[in-house]
Amino acid sequence: MLTKHSGLVAATLAALLTTACGASEPPEPTEGPSSDTASTTAQEPPLTAEAALGDLTAVDFCALLDEKALAGAEADVDFTVPGFQHCSVGVATSSTKLTLMIGGLYDKDREATWPSEDETLARSVHRQSIEAGDACLRTLLFADGIGVQIFAQGLTDAGPVDRKVLCRVADAATDGVQEAAFSEEQFTRSFRPGSLAELEPCELLDETTLAEMYDASMVGREDIGGHGCAWGMGAPIELDFEVSLLADTSEFSTRIAGRPTKVVSDDMSCVVSTPHIEFSPDEPNAREVLSLTATTFDDRSCDAAHELAELVWPALPESQS
Repeated sequence: MLTKHSGLVAATLAALLTTACGASEPPEPTEGPSSDTASTTAQEPPLTAEAALGDLTAVDFCALLDEKALAGAEADVDFTVPGFQHCSVGVATSSTKLTLMIGGLYDKDREATWPSEDETLARSVHRQSIEAGDACLRTLLFADGIGVQIFAQGLTDAGPVDRKVLCRVADAATDGVQEAAFSEEQFTRSFRPGSLAELEPCELLDETTLAEMYDASMVGREDIGGHGCAWGMGAPIELDFEVSLLADTSEFSTRIAGRPTKVVSDDMSCVVSTPHIEFSPDEPNAREVLSLTATTFDDRSCDAAHELAELVWPALPESQS
């Protein structure tokens, strides 16, 4: 399967959540909230993800980053890259540089995990630590079973990173997300008019047409937050809304349905992608990108991807590029 650059983090986090299910019995939860917290919980309704974060299709995960909390953990922010699925953060400590990801919404009923630590907070929210090898993965699991992830990992070219440093940064970032979640503030972004966020991804491809092409039942399964859709067992067709740092669009040299398109393939899969508008006025090089992956396990994957793009690209808002 081809690995898409801007989808790598989401795939890594999903894999970690899946592999975290290996234990036969979940551990006992840590001590519950104090009597004061329990009293507050009894008075306030359970906190859902949407109540905490706002419209899940429009969450600005970078707005959940608390730089002061990181500074208290002896870490400084080098850069942030916004996205539909998560905020990517470059972090520097006195000993190393690392990456921090905030986002990656998931549904515990679809990606069940047994955390190594589970602290019950107010309003039926759980703060969890999940085993993630050399990285540190934390989640805030809301009362409706939807969780937001905080993930710290060393840079691949920076050499070994002390796991204590990673977890210190992950815990500080989680403190900030936790405070934001329980606050009265609204953490959403008003996407620019014509954004891909206005689309329903699972409606961009007709399931009957897909079933005829692949001779199988192709029911769409939408990502939480509505930023992607997958069809068929083994996800032979995937569609994702992404954000990429594009200084220019010269690499999108193919034209499909009048739109500039980039084609990348391997022996099994083919990814076609087309650039869209700037993610926000504050991020002129951060462009929305729609990527469509077809997996046929033969040399027809790019033919299939091209055929599907012919159906999807005309349904997109004008790119203005």
